[in-house]
Amino acid sequence: MQTHTAQQAFEYYAQGWATANFQLFMEMLTDDVVFWLPVGKQRNKTFEYEGKQQIMARLQARSSRGDRLVLSSPDQVTSNAVTVTFEFTSQGTVRNQPFQGRNLISFDIKDDKISGIREYFGDID
Repeated sequence: MQTHTAQQAFEYYAQGWATANFQLFMEMLTDDVVFWLPVGKQRNKTFEYEGKQQIMARLQARSSRGDRLVLSSPDQVTSNAVTVTFEFTSQGTVRNQPFQGRNLISFDIKDDKISGIREYFGDID
């Protein structure tokens, strides 16, 4: 069941990046969800967003800037008792620049909801 929940969340997350509508993804999150961004432009820092409202504000800000990505189907999926991790590629526009990335996203599952997210986005050389 945990893998099914995470797979559905990944599909809604990908749909949100493509369409700028993250509503279905947001409905899968616990109220106290935590989202960590430990790499990227903020290398050597960890940005943490707590709760649905902060996460939705972040995603809406990205969408209003015109950031759009197409996420590939996962190449690899790994899981343990709590976490499911997807490895995939993405391409599109970020900060008005073309972007291609090799990515990981991990979802922690609690009571069939997403309680934690860790996202690792890296550029493809």
